[in-house]
Amino acid sequence: MTIVLVHGAWGGSWTWREVARRLSAAGHEVHAPTLTGLAERSHVAPEHVNLSSHIADIAGLLHYESLSNVMLVGHSYGGMVVTGAADLEPDRIAGVCYIDAFVPRSGQSLFDLSGPERAASHRAAAQAHDGGHSVPRPANPANSMPSSAAQFGHLFTPQPLATMAEPFVAKNPGRAPARRHYALCRAYNPSPFHAIAARVKTQPEWTYSEFDALHDVIRTHPDEVSQLVLNLARRWSVGTA
Repeated sequence: MTIVLVHGAWGGSWTWREVARRLSAAGHEVHAPTLTGLAERSHVAPEHVNLSSHIADIAGLLHYESLSNVMLVGHSYGGMVVTGAADLEPDRIAGVCYIDAFVPRSGQSLFDLSGPERAASHRAAAQAHDGGHSVPRPANPANSMPSSAAQFGHLFTPQPLATMAEPFVAKNPGRAPARRHYALCRAYNPSPFHAIAARVKTQPEWTYSEFDALHDVIRTHPDEVSQLVLNLARRWSVGTA
């Protein structure tokens, strides 16, 4: 199975380094692209980047690399992106895994899902940072292990504000992937992801699991994250839910 890993806000391909290495060693074709305007692609001005840009990044990868039987894995903000990419290229998708991630309905933005208080905070931070174009990551966020912040903090780059404000709009409504899994990081609480998990986990087309970890699980628990993805790949490759 081909696995495409999509990072969260402020991140880049580097956030998946240890997970990608484990999945590749297990024999899977793995792609972990950096989204436009971030990390090594942060030379693209944030005012030119929105959610549609990032959806096009992943949909374009699927199309131009002629990928099929793909598992999309989205972490955090990456859930917005994998939802959009699966909508644009539904025939290429075997399933979608959301790891403590946003799951938008058509017409919803990240700000809609994260709530007005967080949206106002991000808008104010963007205004102070560069006149409202991009949101800097907090230096010591409560959703991350202090050791993780110390190790990786210097690699994060500001997130274009429009990626959070633009709503996802489905182009192929009714063609959501048949196989979807949600993995909640239960140690990060309160968080917007508990409400999302509660919404999806009882629906018949979803499976569900939890990590006893904070939101930065893909960096702090690569063995556990890799094992979840490998288990899903094994089940989905034989056509079971």
